[in-house]
Amino acid sequence: MIGSDHARRVPRCPAKGFTFVEILIVLTLMGLVALPFTRMFVFGVQGSHENAEAIIAHNLAREKIEEIRSLPFELVKDDFENFRTVYRDRVEFEKAFESRAEFEKIFTDVLTREGTQDPDGKETLDRLVPLYKAAYRRDLEIYGDDLKGFRRVLEVDERYDSAIPPRMKKVSVRVYDRQGHKQAEVVTLVSRHK
Repeated sequence: MIGSDHARRVPRCPAKGFTFVEILIVLTLMGLVALPFTRMFVFGVQGSHENAEAIIAHNLAREKIEEIRSLPFELVKDDFENFRTVYRDRVEFEKAFESRAEFEKIFTDVLTREGTQDPDGKETLDRLVPLYKAAYRRDLEIYGDDLKGFRRVLEVDERYDSAIPPRMKKVSVRVYDRQGHKQAEVVTLVSRHK
């Protein structure tokens, strides 16, 4: 029957939904649950960067130890003895020429392309290349820009008795990161008889 009043009426339910307060409560609870996970993510990323720097520093130290082991015993000398003349007659680096402690604060043989572009970097490179060739019997390696700011310092301590000539040297390589914190230290002994 078309047009009759007897058609079934569908009962209408009032529209249901979430109120603004309910939505805020749910978002707050979700934020509280997610907060520890975001902290873990941030600390994980930070830890991976620190580990990457530590690995780079350790590899730089091991590389220097291998260079030292390839040298004859008589040529094993520390960086202060080999390279302090890099800072001779340079007013801003006068203390590094005179003092071992000041030398170790600024010297590095980890030179990058970007680091050698400024005038001080060019002058350091020009002075360091012939000294490095004489000390290690190989050319100075220029590293990638990702290693800019790393410093590597070699220290040699001769263990000897005054009655006999030295037969052993303690070689320490320390690598510092961009902030000046020591990231790696590798120590080995080098003897006259390999």
